[in-house]
Amino acid sequence: MTNFSGMTKVAAEAKLAGFGIDATDRVITSAMAAASLVSAGERVLVCAGEGVFEAVRSRGAEALDAGDGVGVYRDIDVVIVGYHRTFDYDRLSSAARAVRGGARLIATNTDPTYPTRSGLLAGNGALVAAVETASKAEAVVAGKPHGPVADLVHAHLGSSQGDLSHIVVGDLPVTDGLLALELGFRFGLVLSGVTSADDAPTVEPRPDVVAADLAAMVDQVLGGS
Repeated sequence: MTNFSGMTKVAAEAKLAGFGIDATDRVITSAMAAASLVSAGERVLVCAGEGVFEAVRSRGAEALDAGDGVGVYRDIDVVIVGYHRTFDYDRLSSAARAVRGGARLIATNTDPTYPTRSGLLAGNGALVAAVETASKAEAVVAGKPHGPVADLVHAHLGSSQGDLSHIVVGDLPVTDGLLALELGFRFGLVLSGVTSADDAPTVEPRPDVVAADLAAMVDQVLGGS
């Protein structure tokens, strides 16, 4: 499960395959979670990357690009905002005008930052905040740790609330940990990302398992500790 909505499902599977992980039909993205709130036949203004376009079309809805000009915001049912590096004033204006015209506002996620090898960049939360400010509306958030993505996870796994045979593993308590609570799963915190060993004793929600990295997490979970 990833909150990054820019990649298509196939691209996410291919990226994992590059690490030796077969994730075929085992990937859920925040784009898919956002699209789950869209009905077939609706007109969706996409202020996001290719992953959202793909997910919206898979629902039988019409995906319109917020960057196509000022006229595209008319007669829109839904606006979806997801991470993309071509976000600009015109896209912001089109999205906000569509929402003010009655469209529902959906955010794939509200992560404030996006990690890269060169450091943290502005995340989708910053883009969503701009559209919310300009439209005077509050977005429904679909990705981690919210209900729409939890519903997709339960449906995919055939699991139910409180199924402690499953574990959410991640490096960010405010998304991964809260998703574990939403799902009723255990939470495994890895210290190879944004949460350090110094931070671990005070994070909330409290993790059930803490490990230095993913490999160590697998060893601990399979070892029963």
